[in-house]
Amino acid sequence: MKKGMKWSAALLAAGVLVGGSGLTGGIPANAASATKPVIKQGVEPAVVLKYNGTTLTGQGKILNGNTMIPLTVLRDSLGLKVTYNPATKIYSLGTDFTKLNIENSDYGINTYLNGYYLYSKTNEYEVKNVNGHLYVPFKLLNDYMGYQGVFNPSLKSLDLSKRVMNNINISSETLDKSNQNATIMIQYPKISGLPDEVQQTMNAMFKQKAEDFAAASVEQASKRDGSIEQKYDFSQNFIVTFNRENVLSIVIDQSSYTGGAHGSTLREGITFSLKDGKQLGLDDLLKSAPNYKQTLDKKLKELTKKEAFDDVSAGLNENPNFYVREGGIAIFYQQYEIAPYAAGIPTYTFNFNELLPKGVNPFK
Repeated sequence: MKKGMKWSAALLAAGVLVGGSGLTGGIPANAASATKPVIKQGVEPAVVLKYNGTTLTGQGKILNGNTMIPLTVLRDSLGLKVTYNPATKIYSLGTDFTKLNIENSDYGINTYLNGYYLYSKTNEYEVKNVNGHLYVPFKLLNDYMGYQGVFNPSLKSLDLSKRVMNNINISSETLDKSNQNATIMIQYPKISGLPDEVQQTMNAMFKQKAEDFAAASVEQASKRDGSIEQKYDFSQNFIVTFNRENVLSIVIDQSSYTGGAHGSTLREGITFSLKDGKQLGLDDLLKSAPNYKQTLDKKLKELTKKEAFDDVSAGLNENPNFYVREGGIAIFYQQYEIAPYAAGIPTYTFNFNELLPKGVNPFK
């Protein structure tokens, strides 16, 4: 996993789609050695933290507009399992597909969910080291780890609670096809807890995609020039972006490095109805808004033009890449599709309430 993490970090531009004894700080971030950068505590506003209405001893902080929660609060008050590996300097928080790994290196802190590198242009998913203690952003818990919260601006308080999730289990399967020419490590999801005919259809798709990528990677690696000392590197990771309301949305990244300045990543968003295993498209989710294509096309052209990707004004593709997220959808473009490599995978999020008539539930 360590090697896969370093490879993912090298593809940062391609990323996405994760206290002490008095519970007033965070779990020590420098258990093995000093790390940098460390944010010096100043006059950051404190946030009163609650869980299911009960006020907690530990307090949060607001850093750069993001509400941050001490790692010990998550461990001691929310009951999330926390472990630390001194050899790799990695903290692990939670379990299964919502397991958060915090890599605490001399170059800073990298954050992974289920081995998937979490990246945001606004750094809203970054775990922070404040005075030697680790703080996790609430947005990461909200978007990927099954928690929600109500913020009271006048009291500066955040009341946390668990979301009602689909009653299923999502495990991570590994396919290792590494050889003398390449490291080929593939992670793919496996669903259980559904009727057999439903989960078999879904799992067969996930497994087939993994095997196809593995075969293509082995074939590409067989053409490696023996004069190239560095082995090729192929990896696949996934992240669950939505798992409620009988709907499951998963993002799969397939990354390849065959030499040169950088690698490449292909992203796919897959959304299922858990009632029948049917793969859902935008037509299924936004059918209550007959003009949703025109609306999204206009919004996307405005957003891409504003970012000035080589004067590109990209609208809605005929078969758009998307995934479901909390409260809405995300439309994304592949690397180089509308922007240079440095722009990564351009992604634009839209809330359902700006696309659908008021009061409409897209999952009904």
